[in-house]
Amino acid sequence: MNTGMKISAAGHAALVLFVLFGDLFRPNPDPVEVADVSILSEAEFAALSQPAALPEATVDVEAPPTPEPEPTPEPTPPAPEPEPTPAPTPTPAPEPAPAPEPAPEPVPQPDPVPQPDPVPQVVDPTPPAPAPVIVAPERSTRPVPRPAPRVAAEPVAPQPEDTPVGEEVQQAVTEDATSDTAVEQDPQEATAPEETTTEIVTEAEQPSGSPTASVRPQARPNRPAPAPEPEPAQTETATTTPEPAADPLADAVADAVASALSGGTTTPEPDLPVGPPMTGGEKDALRVAVQRCWVIDVGSQSANVTVVVGMEMEDTGRVVADSIRMVSSSGGAGSAVDTAFRAAQRAILRCQGDGYDLPAEKYAQWKEIEMVFDPSGMRLR
Repeated sequence: MNTGMKISAAGHAALVLFVLFGDLFRPNPDPVEVADVSILSEAEFAALSQPAALPEATVDVEAPPTPEPEPTPEPTPPAPEPEPTPAPTPTPAPEPAPAPEPAPEPVPQPDPVPQPDPVPQVVDPTPPAPAPVIVAPERSTRPVPRPAPRVAAEPVAPQPEDTPVGEEVQQAVTEDATSDTAVEQDPQEATAPEETTTEIVTEAEQPSGSPTASVRPQARPNRPAPAPEPEPAQTETATTTPEPAADPLADAVADAVASALSGGTTTPEPDLPVGPPMTGGEKDALRVAVQRCWVIDVGSQSANVTVVVGMEMEDTGRVVADSIRMVSSSGGAGSAVDTAFRAAQRAILRCQGDGYDLPAEKYAQWKEIEMVFDPSGMRLR
């Protein structure tokens, strides 16, 4: 037999034994208590439930005593008449105060000694002339080869204009009556080879002659007030002051500064790093950074509006939030222009993070920026 059959047979046997002998293990039931009951009629029940009659209580009530009559009050005697008030005694008049004694006459003070007028100090109203400041370019220009019509291995210096061009160099020969030599030579003209250079000079290699940066010109001092003309002396001697000799170096520096200032270059602030102009790659990097956060609503009228936004930058590359302004707009009006400007403003502030990646040495170039937000193609001014 397998295990399953054994378990099944044991279970059935236990169930049969429980049915047969299960009552043997039950406890005996408790005995039933029996009580005697009497049956009463309605009259008996009413007699049992009727309350007993209360005994009547007898209380002796004493009569209150008769009140005695109140005695009649005696009449109040009349009040005595007040005595008349005596007349007041008149107050005597005060004695007059004695007249004050006259004050003694003041002793006359001596007249003050007049102070001598202070001697005015003669001050020359003309301020001392400031020391001349020589402003020169920051660096000298790199020497550039002299342009020439021919290119050769060795450069040839230019010759006078009246010298004819030849392949060989010849010295001029002239007749000399005092010469003791017996050799007779025909007179000939001096010739020189054509001017040459070692490389071709292009226009890009020619220096512009203007400095890369210049300082802000000093403010003109205030004109002093004209001094009073002194009285002419009794005798004057006419003297002629010799003019100082011209300094060629100072004249050259002054000409260079004048040419640099007249070039129309905007002079940056002295305390700001100027550096070279921004390259196209640096401008495109800023444009792409802002364009990533610029959202255009194609279905609205603001998608056809072009706005020019101006702003000021900090040296850390962050935008001064209060400086963002709309310079101009085109392609719409009213709420469409305002919506386009708000979208551009959000793009500028949202993408800056810790600051745009701009060259610190060129801060003067990008301190103030104007950007054109054109849905067809954003660009940087």
